[in-house]
Amino acid sequence: MSNLDPDPTLPPARRRSTSNTGWFAAAAVAVVAIVAIAFIATRSNQPTPDQQAASVQTQVAGAQSAQAAQDATIAAQTAAQSAAQSQQNIQAAQDRAQAASAAAASAAQSARDAAARAPDSSQPPAQSPPSQP
Repeated sequence: MSNLDPDPTLPPARRRSTSNTGWFAAAAVAVVAIVAIAFIATRSNQPTPDQQAASVQTQVAGAQSAQAAQDATIAAQTAAQSAAQSQQNIQAAQDRAQAASAAAASAAQSARDAAARAPDSSQPPAQSPPSQP
């Protein structure tokens, strides 16, 4: 027995293209892509005048915002110091008022005490005993 098949039907033969047009088109696309990537990578990114103006305006606005924030902080600190000083002044005024009230109460008490010790003015003054020579 032989290893050969008795029905030697061969599969249909593939037709090979003799044209290389597809390869040339693929190579052209690759070259264009490489050139485009090189162009993008090497071109300088010079901003346009509009972009430069916008950048300057953004920087100025940022500086102004920082200055405004600093001014607001200083104003807040000044207001806090004023409030603290006002509170101290109010406390000092209250202390002075209490001291004055206490002094007035003390003066009134002293006046009452002096009045109680003073002789009665409705009575004639007591005569002192005659002095002996």
